[in-house]
Amino acid sequence: MFNVLAGLVAFFYSVVPSYGIAITLLTLAVMGVLAPFTWKGTRSMLAMQRLQPELKKLQAKHKGDRQALNEAMMAFYKEHQINPLSGCLPLLVQMPVLLVMYRVIGGLAHTSKVHGVTTPTPKYIKHSSDLYKALIHDHGKMDFLGIDLAKAARAVHGSIGHLAPLYLLIALVIVTGFIQARQMSGRNPGAAQANPQAQMMQKIFPLFTGFISIEIAAGVVLYFLVSNVFRIVQTDLMYRLDPKLSTEVKAEVAEIEAKAEEIVRKEKGASPPPTGRVTPSAKSPTNGARTNGAKSSGARRRSAKRRRGR
Repeated sequence: MFNVLAGLVAFFYSVVPSYGIAITLLTLAVMGVLAPFTWKGTRSMLAMQRLQPELKKLQAKHKGDRQALNEAMMAFYKEHQINPLSGCLPLLVQMPVLLVMYRVIGGLAHTSKVHGVTTPTPKYIKHSSDLYKALIHDHGKMDFLGIDLAKAARAVHGSIGHLAPLYLLIALVIVTGFIQARQMSGRNPGAAQANPQAQMMQKIFPLFTGFISIEIAAGVVLYFLVSNVFRIVQTDLMYRLDPKLSTEVKAEVAEIEAKAEEIVRKEKGASPPPTGRVTPSAKSPTNGARTNGAKSSGARRRSAKRRRGR
């Protein structure tokens, strides 16, 4: 696997002799191969988001009974034909590639000491390749736009101007991560409000990725950035090219919001009136009839007394 990815980097470098562009093209190729899996996983994740309000109801109904809750949730997933693990599919598929990419970048920038002299000894690629010759010529450095893609940010020292491109790259990874999270929750605001824990994770994960980016080679950080941008475009195209999905999301969001408004109206209708006094307009016809009847009876008694007095 290491030789395959490194060989692809070498191939793309032979087409465009730039370390950064070669890694970018490799990332696009990998994301293209994984696109069907990420597409399916993203659809499943959106479906899970849309159904969060119903899952909340199940959790409230079976609170304290873990077994009953698990059985109810499994039946719920079966009814809606959803695999709860498929939402993790994009991450599960990409993690091995990410780990291999980390090793490949480290291998390409590998150096050895021969008689006390540090010499670049790139791994995983043929010695006859243009990439191997370039790495030997550049002493193992992989410069791209002022960034050594072989080094981690924590290992780089220098002036602000020297460090700025590297930390700008990390900042872009964080920003695109937030855009991804906002893109997903923005498609389904009702479900996002119903699941604040997921919202919190969406806010924390980009920051966590940024923290990790300080500790790993900048070439892998570039892989992060390109893959984030790819997924943003892919999700947008998913809605543009799949009108059924967009219609389903809008309809279910409207349904969730309508249910929420109905609950609010019921709660307001069940609340006691501000004061205990009954206004005249609130009197029932029966009460009015009783009052009129009492008045008529009193008038008859007074009339009878006047006749007897005569």
